Amino acid sequence: MTVSAPNRYTARIEESISIAEDVPYERLSAGILEFIVRAAMARSGDESEWEHEELRRRGLGGIQIFHNGKALWTDRDAFEAELAEAGRSSCADRFNATNELDPAFIEQLDRDLRRRWRLAGYDVPSLTEGMKPLFSELESDAKDRVAFARQAYANEILAAACHDL
Repeated sequence: MTVSAPNRYTARIEESISIAEDVPYERLSAGILEFIVRAAMARSGDESEWEHEELRRRGLGGIQIFHNGKALWTDRDAFEAELAEAGRSSCADRFNATNELDPAFIEQLDRDLRRRWRLAGYDVPSLTEGMKPLFSELESDAKDRVAFARQAYANEILAAACHDL
């Protein structure tokens, strides 16, 4: 009986920003969710970086995903064009060894992430093409909570300072 190795995933934005490295699918989706939350919070405080904006504008399409060490392609036309080019360059075997086509993966990931967002109280549209609506909602909620916390803190200071008056 042959036991296959468990599926492992890596997610990055460009080459330099790691979201998850060699993790099972559940940790991949949790890592992407965490990265989205942190990106939106950074943006709400004007502390965002280029990768946060990339995620906001491009959504899941801005994340490079690797499955068991192979670059995961979800666009069949782009994959086939690159494979054809690799064939013309006599490196189709190398291309196939380092790349994999799975058009359904991004839809599954999108469904899973949207389910997690619903559990957190956010009913968001698809995250595949962009996350502007989600970021806007998270930023608005963060600003509301900061304003509430400021007011509560001011009330606490005033209550302590005016206690004997």
